[in-house]
Amino acid sequence: MRVLIVSNTYPPADISGVGALVWELAHRLGANGHRVRVLTRRAPADDPYAVGTGGGKMGYPFRAALRFLSLAKRERYDLVHVHESDGVFVVLVWWLCKILRLEVGRARLVSTLQVSYRQERLSVRPIKDGTEVVSTPTTDERIFAWLRAPAHALFGRVIARLSEALVAPSRVTRTELVTDYGGRDVFVIENGIDPSIVTYDDDLATGGEDAVSVTILYVGRLRTRKAVAVLLTAFQRLRAEAQNVELVVIGGGEQLDELRQRSRKLRLGESCRFLGPLPRSEVVEWYHRADIYCLPSIYEGFPVAILEAMAAGLPVVSTTVSGIPEAVAHGETGLLVPPEDAASLQEALRHLVGDSAERRSMGLAGRRRVLDRFTIDVIAQRYLALWHNLLGPAAEPVTEHT
Repeated sequence: MRVLIVSNTYPPADISGVGALVWELAHRLGANGHRVRVLTRRAPADDPYAVGTGGGKMGYPFRAALRFLSLAKRERYDLVHVHESDGVFVVLVWWLCKILRLEVGRARLVSTLQVSYRQERLSVRPIKDGTEVVSTPTTDERIFAWLRAPAHALFGRVIARLSEALVAPSRVTRTELVTDYGGRDVFVIENGIDPSIVTYDDDLATGGEDAVSVTILYVGRLRTRKAVAVLLTAFQRLRAEAQNVELVVIGGGEQLDELRQRSRKLRLGESCRFLGPLPRSEVVEWYHRADIYCLPSIYEGFPVAILEAMAAGLPVVSTTVSGIPEAVAHGETGLLVPPEDAASLQEALRHLVGDSAERRSMGLAGRRRVLDRFTIDVIAQRYLALWHNLLGPAAEPVTEHT
């Protein structure tokens, strides 16, 4: 099988769920006798499969298409797999080659889209707790909603219409891609993680009886749709009942300054810490130090951070939106509440803060769930099965290696 994978992100230059999956697929294919290329923005010098386009993110779609043409002149592919809408010009080049009956146009085209940008655009709006507005989009977010999101939605529609198979990370996202993009033959393959990035020590598991305080952790980009302002409100009310709690917020983004200002307004003081974006090793350390992971979003695809927290043995408190209920089993690996509802979020957090045995039980169940269903190994096998079904005999290993 000769495969070209197109992905803007690729480790170690970019740490992302998509990049980790692409790395795993490429190295698994190569080790099993297949020819594989990864067309990415920043390729590691010692990686035998990755080819870099260089430059910034904005110009990547154009450079990727040009590099795709260059590679196609030298190599024949059985399958091209595009990840995310910034691979749109590669898809258009492939389609033109198919129309012109050129060699590269004979490859099968598969694409993975993590979200519908139409839905993401709609999520750029004021966030409320009841009737109170607790967060408003920044100017950069409004620019995204009015310029970049419509462009990516158009790119997504092009990719969905031209791809022979489309992959969504959740059943909810699948419905969005069918409705918003007109996608056909949409398969659900969830995101996965390498569980070795976080360790689990039962002796140090969350919920120790002698814990001085309980740490609630948020990890992720700080944008409006993440609704961290709702979490701050819930945390303020929680502290009125339990003084032994702290909130740690990790991540940068458009809402960071506004959230810090809201924390001061709520007089959270040292009990709420904004650590900004941290190196990967420090994020993992906080997964190990925390007791509860909280993601109060109003819109997601299938968030990798939840899987990482579960792999570290943390119970999850999150919302009933997008693919989150497909990752978190309510009442078993965590608690799910309606979005934009600080009272329900507070109650869920209060329950886990006051019950160390429940935290430990849910944390163990969450780790087992990740190991059974959402490891990068399991997810890679599902992608390989999809490719084999599309290619048939052409999916057999080739004799030469790259």
